Amino acid sequence: MAKKKGAKAPERSSSAARRTEPVYTVITFVTFVAMAVGCALLYLDWDEYGKQSPGKESVPALPKLGDDTKAGTTPPPKGGDAPAQ
Repeated sequence: MAKKKGAKAPERSSSAARRTEPVYTVITFVTFVAMAVGCALLYLDWDEYGKQSPGKESVPALPKLGDDTKAGTTPPPKGGDAPAQ
């Protein structure tokens, strides 16, 4: 419909007249604050544990694969059948 020349636009209430921030601006600000807090906590954690040196650990000896004599086990019977009990 076409507007009439003499018609006035309806007046807005005072709460609708004030400008509010777009939702994406608020989400961006909240994300920035969360990232800044996360970086600060990460730095504090790194600063606390960065001063300690790692403990000395011995490397366990691995048995040689296929060497059943050291392990004390006998190989399974050939043929795939289990012995009858």
